[in-house]
Amino acid sequence: MKHAFPYFYGALIGGAIGDALGAPIEFMRFEQVIGILGEHGVSEYIIPPGHKHALVTDDTQLMLFTAEGLIRSATRAHRKNKERTLEGISIAVFRAYLRWLYTQGLQTARWSRKDYDGWLVKVSRMHAYREPGVTCLTTLGKGVMGTLDKPVSDSLGCGCVMRVVPVGLVEEKERVFDVAIRLAAITHGNPTAYLSAGVLAYIIHEIIEDKEIEDAVYAAKLRVSKEQGSERVVEKIDLALNLARQGKPSRDQIDRIGNGFDAHEVLARAIYAALSYPNDYLKGVLLGINHSGDSDSIGGITGCILGAYLGAQKISSDLIEKVELHREIKELATDLITFYQEGEEWLKKYPAW
Repeated sequence: MKHAFPYFYGALIGGAIGDALGAPIEFMRFEQVIGILGEHGVSEYIIPPGHKHALVTDDTQLMLFTAEGLIRSATRAHRKNKERTLEGISIAVFRAYLRWLYTQGLQTARWSRKDYDGWLVKVSRMHAYREPGVTCLTTLGKGVMGTLDKPVSDSLGCGCVMRVVPVGLVEEKERVFDVAIRLAAITHGNPTAYLSAGVLAYIIHEIIEDKEIEDAVYAAKLRVSKEQGSERVVEKIDLALNLARQGKPSRDQIDRIGNGFDAHEVLARAIYAALSYPNDYLKGVLLGINHSGDSDSIGGITGCILGAYLGAQKISSDLIEKVELHREIKELATDLITFYQEGEEWLKKYPAW
């Protein structure tokens, strides 16, 4: 069992590091990257002038707000002596996403300043605008929570995938997939997108249950195959598994998976990268980053998988200390392990409404 701080922290900080490593080349063709950085592409952080840390994107920001929403759903259930239902969890995380929206300079109708409460929204560095995805901005800006039955978009984008990693850390096997797809559907109503999110959460859960990465991926594939509309997701997972089994990890192989921007292709590229270097965090993440695709999202998801598998102790302390928000991420990982604690200090940190 890896239900312990090093692996929770590894999943979150691993994702943030991969996100920050890939962010500077997110919108670039790899031919351009080679022209600037050389044939191997990104090999270390590219820290912008005037900054002390490598910068994360909205992928990491939303992952952290998912964690906060999950904790607040537990706090609310305990304080009101109620069961944590799928609907209650979804509402709590939707409100967390509206707090994220506020950090991006926007706010929803019918909310006042007092509604943007708790500790995370008050972290000044969370208010950095990092070119967030259009789907998340526009759907959340409506102030209406998308559901599986009433989607608010038909986006195939990957902005709903990495953010559900905390679901895999804390939810029970019987409902980890169901929670994840509902949280993804808050903004992304296309089944291929939200089912990809469900797969990632399931993989993380299985890894925390001490499964090998390939076994976790296979179990997640079996779970998603039960869902209507899962064909494209399953096809890409199978391709990633088959390519990884061939050995000799390469950029050419990862490019065979697809364009690297749609949710199922981003997920599959990350799975391939993690399977290619299951015992080497940095090599796996760099493979996930260095190509013509959504480098920060693929690097982030690869980092989450490898971080959960290896634990934070197998990630370079230099990588950890140079990524922004690493202290806040450590605090959230600690609180996810606790999940609920009696007392006014906890309640102030995670209000129960």
